[in-house]
This record gives sequence, C-alpha cells and structure tokens, in this order.
Amino acid sequence: MNRIKTLLFLVLAAAITSCESFDDSPKALVNILLIDAPASWDSVIVEIQGVELDFVPDGRDGDVQKIFFPYEPGDKEVDISQLVGGAALPVARAEMQLGKITGITLKLGPSNALYLDEDRYPLDLPGGNTDYFQTLPVDLKQGFSYDLVLDFDLEKSIRVIKPDPLVLAFNPTIAAYSGIGRGDLAGTTSPTDLKPVIYAIQGKDSVSTHTNTSGGFLFRINPGIYTVFIDPKDSKYKTDTLFNVEVKSGATTTLDRIILDKK
Repeated sequence: MNRIKTLLFLVLAAAITSCESFDDSPKALVNILLIDAPASWDSVIVEIQGVELDFVPDGRDGDVQKIFFPYEPGDKEVDISQLVGGAALPVARAEMQLGKITGITLKLGPSNALYLDEDRYPLDLPGGNTDYFQTLPVDLKQGFSYDLVLDFDLEKSIRVIKPDPLVLAFNPTIAAYSGIGRGDLAGTTSPTDLKPVIYAIQGKDSVSTHTNTSGGFLFRINPGIYTVFIDPKDSKYKTDTLFNVEVKSGATTTLDRIILDKK
C-alpha cells in the first residue's frame, strides 16, 4: 500500500510540475518565407542556414534579443530560381512572445552556385560574408499571424564580369517586408515559352520578376498606382507597357493576358 501511495504521489507531482511548466502566455504566429525575383539563368542554388530575428519583448525596451530559426530540412541547398509565380519557400514557422521585431538576418552557407547549359559556376559570397541583415519593424499582437517575406533579387545579386569565359560576381541583394497591408498583382504572358522580365514601377522604385512555365507572374507589393513594363528578353519580340495599374491593400489585381507581339 505504501508503494502505491508513493507512486500516486510521484504521478501527481509530475502532473503539477508539467502544468506549472506549461507556457500559456499570449503568443503570435510568425511565418518566414523566401521568395525570388529571378534572373534569366537555368538555376541558382543557394545554401540556406536559417534566419535570425532581432526582437524586443513587450515591457523590455532596449533589450534586443537575437532569436535564430534554423532552416530545418537536411538539404539546405535550394534552387531559388524556381520561386516564381507566387511560389514561396517556408524557411521557419514559430509562435513568439508579444513584442516588436526590429530586424531580420538571412544566414547563408558557402555552397552557392549558378548552373548554365549544365556547367556549374561557383558563387562566392563577397568577403566570405554569410549574414544579410534588413530592418523589419513588426509589432506582434496576440492571436495574429504574420508573414515575414525575404525577397531575394537574383537580377540584382548576380553580375556578369566577363561573358566568355563566364565570370560572375555574387552580392546577395535582399529585401524584407511584412505581408500585412500589401496587395497582389498577378498576370499571365504569352507565348509561354518566353521568359520575360516583368517590372512593377512606382516613381523611381521598381521590383521585377520572371514568369513561371505557364507564363504566370505575381508581385506582392504596397498599394498604389504602378506602371507594368514587360521585357521579353528576346530580340524577335516587342516590349509592352501597362499604365495606371492599381493595387489595393489585401486584394489581388489580376491583369488581362498580356500577348507579346513579334517585331
């Protein structure tokens, strides 16, 4: 009987300890996504180690914590040139305490390369730098879900130093933003076997992307009026321009099919 009482006491104690250790503090859900504004290469492989957030918990102004979220898959080498037409790579997902995110760092590894016509060209990080920081002010509120987006712009990140033999310079160019308040701009071009560059231009600023294999493209951008410029990247076809394209917060603007004409 004493042994049974002792066992029941231990089970009860473990249950109480478990309840006491349960964290029921208010939380927000954070999703960290990687997207791409690709260059016209066959594929670009980038080694993703993870992301680090600069975070200030509520009530602790000035206390900046560094919270690292590893990219969990065993194979960390990702073909980010495939992230077009609205495709995104989930890098991390976690519940976080309430507070303010002030910045985000994308952490890369050394195994980065470009493939062209089955040839591999290494992409060396400048100065061996693996950390790429962007300010990103986001207030985390209880019960909300936040998409934090890292936009890896390959068009700006890879520069041709010499065409023959091909020599490249690699300087990762990354933008970071929260999905809150943004709108989507979607469209389709034809012929679908072209891979045009699509630019969404607002004032002196612009963002670019390529189409996917079906000719589709998608931007997630700030609300406003844009000029959309289509460069077919083929001397046989004409460029095209759409003016006064309106993007609204929380909505998708879908353009009519854009047919690129031959010269």
